[in-house]
Amino acid sequence: MDQSDYVHLLRQHEQASREQPQQYRRRVLRFAVLGYVAVFLLCLLALAGLVGIGWRWQQVRFSSWMIWVGIACLGLLWATVQGLRVPFKLPDGQVITADDAPELFKGLKKIRSKVRGPRIHQVLVCDDFNAAIIQQPLLLGLAHRNYLLLGWPLLAALEPKRLFAVVAHEYGHLRGEHGKLSAWIYRTRLAWSRLAQRYDEGSSAVAWLLASFVQWYFPRFDALSFALARQDEYEADRVSARLFGPELTGQTLQEVALKAQWFERDFWRRWWRRALAEDTPEAGPFARMAKDLQQPLDEAWQREALKRELKRLADFHDTHPVLKDRLASLGQGSGLERLSMGHSLRLLGQARERIALALDAAWWERSRTDWRSHGERLRGLNEQAREMGQRVAELSADDWLRWADAVEALSEKDVSPWLERALLLAPEHPLALRRLIRLHGPKGDARVGPWLETLFQRHPDQAWLAADLAQVWIDACASSDQPLPADQRRLWRDRLDSSRALEEQAWEAFNALAPWAQGLAPQLDEAQLRELRGCVLREIDVVAAWVGEHHLEVKPARRHFTIWLECRPGANEAALDATAQRVYDASDLPGRARVVVLGRHVPRERLADARELLLLLRRR
Repeated sequence: MDQSDYVHLLRQHEQASREQPQQYRRRVLRFAVLGYVAVFLLCLLALAGLVGIGWRWQQVRFSSWMIWVGIACLGLLWATVQGLRVPFKLPDGQVITADDAPELFKGLKKIRSKVRGPRIHQVLVCDDFNAAIIQQPLLLGLAHRNYLLLGWPLLAALEPKRLFAVVAHEYGHLRGEHGKLSAWIYRTRLAWSRLAQRYDEGSSAVAWLLASFVQWYFPRFDALSFALARQDEYEADRVSARLFGPELTGQTLQEVALKAQWFERDFWRRWWRRALAEDTPEAGPFARMAKDLQQPLDEAWQREALKRELKRLADFHDTHPVLKDRLASLGQGSGLERLSMGHSLRLLGQARERIALALDAAWWERSRTDWRSHGERLRGLNEQAREMGQRVAELSADDWLRWADAVEALSEKDVSPWLERALLLAPEHPLALRRLIRLHGPKGDARVGPWLETLFQRHPDQAWLAADLAQVWIDACASSDQPLPADQRRLWRDRLDSSRALEEQAWEAFNALAPWAQGLAPQLDEAQLRELRGCVLREIDVVAAWVGEHHLEVKPARRHFTIWLECRPGANEAALDATAQRVYDASDLPGRARVVVLGRHVPRERLADARELLLLLRRR
């Protein structure tokens, strides 16, 4: 099924779920049962064929055709039996038991009893900023084995009560009371997803009949059940709110959103900066996370980070609702009253030191080569900054921007003076304008107005960005008791509305285009490539990355890029989606961009369809 057809189906079913919810749920149930019935019918067909051959053999003399039909029936029977064994790889992590962490398991037991859910068969601590219950599907999702994954960074970021509120949400997907249909459909989608991925990747030899059915069935079931799966996320939030109160659940959602941003952007940036001076770090990153993730966040940054999260729009790649919708569903407003008063690593009991050492050792094994390469890059930037400092009078605007890049990579200094010198030499330089607006817009700086006007008027391909950034600046001016005149606010609001409408049309066209279609060799300058490679290099789970460009006849006339990521084996879907989102947020390409992960968002074999026009960014 083409991407555009999938999106069209999904939107039709979302509309049906709102307008005729009962009919929609019955349709999802019927289609889910169809999947199981089809597999069992294929199994019965194979058995009937074998029985028929045996009966024919008894009634008539043996014939050679019976061998070939028998082999075909045995192959189909084997394929259907194998199909009931959904592909599953045990999640990575350090196993922890009740003997290691009695307090943790006591809390888990209380949650299970209140939710009335099934048992957790194994608890593991992993390196993701996340918590998840991973289910090993048995018999095509009719039964499961449950694994609870607790991310060490999440344990380091949240106090115990808030951590258990997150776990309660995850346990809510397994609930054994109201909402059984939604929870069952949620789990069934995951089972069919893994089965479809097996066939997409060609990793198993299966009968063509069963493979053809799965490849036809899963995209349609996925699109049909998407709205119900998203509703299940709201139900899981309500389970957490029932156990811990809607206020605490809402505060936890906001803290997780904020600290996840800080962790991925600031923690790792500061950590990797140590490669400048340390060829081999004295201690690993996990040993110091508790201290770093409990430090106070800058209030201005916290406000802006929360605004970014609240402005995020839901998309069809992820059933998780956005923060704004989750808070509204709980009846909670935005605003984080306080951060956690401590961390939850103490819940790991006597296993804490063992797990920290194991996570740090695994991180160093993965990152040793990248650490040393990054150290060489930082030392090169340091030398470049020193060299530029000796010939200031000769520098061009692009030189000042490169110097700003070096300063930003090497320190926490405000790079505004370097950007302003670049703008002085090239008053319409789009990169200098964008970076200065992003730095000073949230502060309500009066200089931002002319910069925005120049970006909007002189660079039509960035009109929407200018109008969007203008809203941040306008809000900041109002917050600092220096509101702009009404006509100026109205002007930027009208500009945003008109440019947003064009952007949405262009985004739909871009989304409908397959990542491997209408390719061009990407034309990026050295600075753009350096910045993009640096953003990918910070992702320790990315083992290879490419960038491609597309030709689209859409307005506004912007360039369109796809970044392809290949991630380490074993990462769960949530971690892969988070990696893609971080790369998307950190990249600053001269146009519209999207990020896809091989094996998650696109089949792996599709890389070959586009490889000739892709530019390699990184390969470990």
